[in-house]
Amino acid sequence: MNFVQYWKAFENAFEEQLTNITSDQYREAWKSSSNRTALYERVILPSVAQNLGLVFKSEEWKIDFTLCRDVNGYPVPEIFIESENVALSAHHEIRKLCCLSSPLKILIVCAEWSDREGDWPHGGLKHRLLEQWASIIKNHSKVWLNEGVTGIIVAEANATLSFYSIAFDHFGEVVSDHSIIFERDIFAS
Repeated sequence: MNFVQYWKAFENAFEEQLTNITSDQYREAWKSSSNRTALYERVILPSVAQNLGLVFKSEEWKIDFTLCRDVNGYPVPEIFIESENVALSAHHEIRKLCCLSSPLKILIVCAEWSDREGDWPHGGLKHRLLEQWASIIKNHSKVWLNEGVTGIIVAEANATLSFYSIAFDHFGEVVSDHSIIFERDIFAS
């Protein structure tokens, strides 16, 4: 992909939409910053996306936490962290992390995780979710190769409170094996 050509295609599509907006629409947009944002969100960018064969999404990538290094007075993110309490919907968080550029991206989830017999009636979500998350990472790398490691921390409360970890490279391959990093019986009286 030639990034300059991609930029020019975006610029041309944006310019085309600007010419389609009436003076009244511009005057209304310049009454407030929220009106301008609405013009971009509701009028210009959906059409630009369609012109480029893309899907427009709004407010897609809010980041829960960042760990930054101070570089000459600027906080430069080195680690992006997303926390999701419902592991079955964490695919959105993995997609978000795949789109960020940093050496380390972390997902922290809570799940009925263990595949040990008798722990969970359904057998645990470990294999299903690891397969899904690895696939998302792998498929994102086909479009945009974004080197770095995606670490997963899973909290599980059953007979004990357990935290598991595993990490994937940017191709969705395991680079740090699944392990229990913490286990404590916090439920005993």
